[in-house]
Amino acid sequence: MTLHKAFLASLLLCPALASAQPTPPRPPTGGVPQVPAEPPVVAPPPVEAPVLPTPVMQPPPPTTPPAPSEQELEALQDYTPYSVKVGGYIQSQFRMRQNSPQASDEDGFRFARARLQVLASTVVGHLDISSKYEIELQPTFVLLDAFATIARKLPNAGKVSLDVGQMRTPISRQQLYNDSNTSFVDKAQLASIAADRDFGARLTFEPPKVPHVKIIAGSFNGEGKNQVQNINESFLHAARVELTPIGKADPLVDSVFGGTFLTLGFSVGYNKLSKGDTREILGYRGVDLSGQWQGLSGSVEYLAVKHTFEGSDAASLTPEFQANGWSAQLAYALPFKLAPFRRGRVEVAMRVEEIDRNDKFPIPAPGDPNQSVTETTAVVSYYLKQHALKLQLAFNHFDEKEDKTVTGGDATYDNDQAVLQLTYRLE
Repeated sequence: MTLHKAFLASLLLCPALASAQPTPPRPPTGGVPQVPAEPPVVAPPPVEAPVLPTPVMQPPPPTTPPAPSEQELEALQDYTPYSVKVGGYIQSQFRMRQNSPQASDEDGFRFARARLQVLASTVVGHLDISSKYEIELQPTFVLLDAFATIARKLPNAGKVSLDVGQMRTPISRQQLYNDSNTSFVDKAQLASIAADRDFGARLTFEPPKVPHVKIIAGSFNGEGKNQVQNINESFLHAARVELTPIGKADPLVDSVFGGTFLTLGFSVGYNKLSKGDTREILGYRGVDLSGQWQGLSGSVEYLAVKHTFEGSDAASLTPEFQANGWSAQLAYALPFKLAPFRRGRVEVAMRVEEIDRNDKFPIPAPGDPNQSVTETTAVVSYYLKQHALKLQLAFNHFDEKEDKTVTGGDATYDNDQAVLQLTYRLE
């Protein structure tokens, strides 16, 4: 290449190279270069704190409160609630009896019993406190039961209780149970020769670990019910032992409403009565067997009361004699229930009994209270609410075992009867 061509080429390349380079900044007027401003700093957006779940507070574990002290228990005794139950029962009858020269053969309606009952109970510490009142309202007002009970449960199914007041003496099973709890319209007559209700104290003991034994013992004034003073300062002592090899203790209820049980009972008693210079001593001894199983229920009982007399004038003393009685009864509750209620149960029962209130002295006339008789009773019962509501139809046939008077006259008379009885008990 010639020189002048190279020169021309350099002239062409220089402007191109100059255009490819950045133009240097011009200094401002005055000759001092300006420093370019830094771009504004933009604050970063705020960072939201993460939302943490609210912790669930677990309840503290339950703690067993400490047992109250004796002082705290005593303070709580004043706030123990009382329970009072007012009830009672009526037994109205319609009776038809054979006519005879003897008294008490009228037909018609009558009240057998109309009674008011009050039960009150509370708890004081480990003691169960209760009281019972039973009053006959007709034909006159008569106080029957009025006693307080203090009871304490013992370990291993044991129990001890003390009754104080007027109550049934623990002699004869027939005498002990309530008049509305029978399969018949009346109890067996042997209950009339047992010691009646009396004022005193009665202790009942059920030993721990021996659930088949019950011991009842008591001391009473021996003057009978509603006699609050012990006139002769002697006492009636009575005791009863019950052995129950099957089931629980005898519930003192006829029919099958007491559950399955079999109880053998023994009763003894001793009382001394004073009549002027003469003292009459009564010795009681009795035995009974009772039980219930499925539809069957029954009992057998014998009771004897020996009367002896003491005094300064032996010639004027009444000779000793014995009153005794026995009864055997059996009942069967039919397994089906009757329309229209589909709840009532029908029971058929029979009882044979004999009573001899004085085995030494003949009676002066037929119908004498001491006349010995044999009684056969058949009864059909319709239970709508067990013994609380029932209708009973009974037939009684009497045979005068003592058929001669003291003069040798005939002592037999007509006295068979039919009784329809309705029982309603408010509990």
